[in-house]
Amino acid sequence: MPEARRPDPEDLWHVYTDGSTRHERRQTFSGWAARAVQPGSRQVRQASGAGPGGTSLAAETEAILAGLRLVPGGAPARLYSDLALPALLAILHGPAGEAARDHLRDLWVQPVARSRGRHPADMHHVARRAEAGVREGEALDAAGLHGAALEMQVLARAGEDGAALPLGGGERLAGQTRPLVLEVGGLPPLPAGGRPLRLNLTLGLGRVEGQGRGGEEALRVALARPLALLTRGALVELRVPSAWLVTARAALGSLGAVQVRPGPDPAGPPEEAPPAEEG
Repeated sequence: MPEARRPDPEDLWHVYTDGSTRHERRQTFSGWAARAVQPGSRQVRQASGAGPGGTSLAAETEAILAGLRLVPGGAPARLYSDLALPALLAILHGPAGEAARDHLRDLWVQPVARSRGRHPADMHHVARRAEAGVREGEALDAAGLHGAALEMQVLARAGEDGAALPLGGGERLAGQTRPLVLEVGGLPPLPAGGRPLRLNLTLGLGRVEGQGRGGEEALRVALARPLALLTRGALVELRVPSAWLVTARAALGSLGAVQVRPGPDPAGPPEEAPPAEEG
């Protein structure tokens, strides 16, 4: 059943896609484009491609799969496409769709009107340009994609969201992957303020468990998802003692895929941080 719209999580990524196919002189060429936007951290990621042959559905499918892969592991996403909801769900429940969304925490699927809103319109034009370029024997303009991403970052700062026009209800596909949890060890009880400081830290992964019919299966169950996150540009949750929370968030604020959360506090009373050694 379609799910009613709920407030978006703060770390939600919005994924916009489109595919284009054109028949000319007994030949067919297809192009596709995808953009992933994270408004809170003002991140924009974009990809496109094109080639001879194909169908409109194949181009749309490639755009959807590529768009989902742009989202960091462990993050939730909302997918916008001008395909009808049954067609979208058929793609996402297929083997390729499940593989493309396996790293997500949750996925909301929302059919939208074609080319209504800044992001859908941009993806339609980029897909058409990609298709036209390969038809005319041109290479894809990677510099243009980079410029488009920079432009969308400027729009994000200005508060323009380029929202799509929803058509009917969407649907939520529950995920299982959560942010990678790292605990920082070796920090002194308090930051050093403005004094020089040398740190020797350790990063600890949380406990992972796996159960299976043998050692191989149990190990695969325990480690498959953490390792998938590590190798797919994961959304990382970094846990630090509460006294270091403000400092860590300030130090890592530019890393949009890292979420700093309070972790266990060290035992014992707070002590002054040791100064850095002079060398």
